[in-house]
Amino acid sequence: MKTVYRMSEAGECIRALVARKLEYEPIPESPDSLEALEHYSRCEDIAAWQMTDKGHVLQHEAVCPICRERTGEFRNGIHVELSEALFDQVGHLDRRIYIDEETFPVEIKSLGRFTWPKFQKEQFDDFMGYAAQEACYLKAEGKPGIYWVMNRDTGRSLKYIVNDFENRINLPGFERVTLPITYEQIVEKLNSVEIYAQENELPEVEYEEDKCRYCRFRYLCADMKEEEVSQELNAPGLLEAAKLYREGNDQRKQGEDKVDFAKDILIKYAKSSEISKYRVGGVSVSYRGQKTKEYLDSALLKVENSELYQRYLKQSRPYEDVSIRVLKGD
Repeated sequence: MKTVYRMSEAGECIRALVARKLEYEPIPESPDSLEALEHYSRCEDIAAWQMTDKGHVLQHEAVCPICRERTGEFRNGIHVELSEALFDQVGHLDRRIYIDEETFPVEIKSLGRFTWPKFQKEQFDDFMGYAAQEACYLKAEGKPGIYWVMNRDTGRSLKYIVNDFENRINLPGFERVTLPITYEQIVEKLNSVEIYAQENELPEVEYEEDKCRYCRFRYLCADMKEEEVSQELNAPGLLEAAKLYREGNDQRKQGEDKVDFAKDILIKYAKSSEISKYRVGGVSVSYRGQKTKEYLDSALLKVENSELYQRYLKQSRPYEDVSIRVLKGD
């Protein structure tokens, strides 16, 4: 019988995938982790409501009847499948969206105050797990998709059209992006998992601290160290400092959210009008259009041959060249 992989697993470390295939025992999920997953799922429902509130018509399926009949699992979403020579894949779309009498797959993510701006800046380049999952969904549907990323703290959303090489989707306010991974690369990776498992061998460690700390098979990796259990203290001076830190952190977050909200409005006005430089309410705004920066890849520092300069010269993503400052005396 062929292995059945979940499409959400496609971006996992190959070592963890082999460990699961060889039936190593994973670290149990903590009650806090399960509660967090439930919360994130509810946040995604809020994001879906945001989409419908903006006039988008969505198709939604609460409990997958196919998985319930086959395995007895209660999994939410719209069932999709892929079949390869050595394995099968099963996934569940969050929604489908109706556009011009055609449906397209929708994936919804809810991210926190640190990961949301990171996705806004790097998109899928630094979220390869999401990219791999989305590549499987789009392959199963045979069409481009919609990616909606909501900030759990502010409700703001990033909106993308993914892998639409033929411009089949036209939605205002959505940015077009291309996944940094192909479905063929995922097939190659999962084929390797099958081969390693047949040889009863774990592949080399792919150590990434930010991701490995959450891996349920991290105990198999010698380079991973379990975090030291912290000691709870109740010294009055420390308690007061901790209280001030929390209050200041909350106030800073609220301030950043206010600034981000205001910047959006101020910049949109400068972009949509003929007035690219203006003052209002003691604030100066100057919009200078989209620009890019050139920078040198760090690998150049290791190369003595100056002729390789151009090879390592790269260009940043387009960014908004804008400055906003509070005028003196206001």
